[in-house]
Amino acid sequence: MLFGAEFTFSQSDNNKQINKIFSEFENGIRTGAIKEFSNNLISETYISLENGESSYYSSNQSFYILKDFLQNYKPIFFKLINTNLSEEKPFAIGKLIYSKNGIRGESQVFIALKLEAENWKISQIIIN
Repeated sequence: MLFGAEFTFSQSDNNKQINKIFSEFENGIRTGAIKEFSNNLISETYISLENGESSYYSSNQSFYILKDFLQNYKPIFFKLINTNLSEEKPFAIGKLIYSKNGIRGESQVFIALKLEAENWKISQIIIN
């Protein structure tokens, strides 16, 4: 019985950590403040962006690529609309409304997490 209680506690902790990352990501994209979630980027993050940028990047490179992207595609609105807290592959899908050169556009955003050194980290960010 005790083992089951520990497993439930661990699963709950996982969900809290995953939800925290999703929340920080949502706030960071919404405000254009990559610092809100940059400490949650995995050592090699896959990024694919609306502007054609697509590759694996170090967490430091990812920070600057996302920062540059959001300076050109200025967020007007961002909201995660679907989250999956699966133990194996948590992910979320969101809607981004942005302004680029005064023209309003819309993109779908996909974020996936992966365990790295027993902590959940952002492994993929796709904005298209």
